[in-house]
Amino acid sequence: MKTKLLIALFASFVLLGYKPIVSKSYKIDKQKTVISVSGTSSLHDWEINVKNFEGDLYVQLGDNNIESISSLNINFFSKSFSSGKALMDSKTKESLKADTYPMINFKITEIKDKKIINKVQQFTAIGKLTIVGVTKSINITALSTIGVNGEIYFQGTKSIDMTEYGITPPTAMLGSLKTGKDVTVTFKIFFH
Repeated sequence: MKTKLLIALFASFVLLGYKPIVSKSYKIDKQKTVISVSGTSSLHDWEINVKNFEGDLYVQLGDNNIESISSLNINFFSKSFSSGKALMDSKTKESLKADTYPMINFKITEIKDKKIINKVQQFTAIGKLTIVGVTKSINITALSTIGVNGEIYFQGTKSIDMTEYGITPPTAMLGSLKTGKDVTVTFKIFFH
């Protein structure tokens, strides 16, 4: 009797296309990942890139999609922000207190929502963002796909008010150039 039940159960999995859920860990792909921060100033809009970061991702995968995210943790090195303009880079590192706080950290604490839109997964998560030693809970939404080689790709943007982290928006030219308090982080993050 048990043998017939097991055979019937196995046959139903095969016929219904059962795909087991697999847990897998990933590291950030530093070659493909692009992270930038943009904002406004009294003179012109600006953008700066994050050149050095590290991160890991632990997920449960189903049938070519992410069933759940157990953890996602990314560190951005404060001294690695680069625009190619020495004054801007210096002001950014000064505002981030890069000597005292060498890392900016983001860690997911909860997945609030997950849906599929045109074969692309969309996640809305709650996470902890730590900048200059100040940690705040933030909501973030990202689109995700799994590549043919199994790499996982996240894409999105997040607006951040610098003053909520105790950061005074940078100024230059004796205060005549002022940056806005809101910045937008744009990310295209690959994990392999």
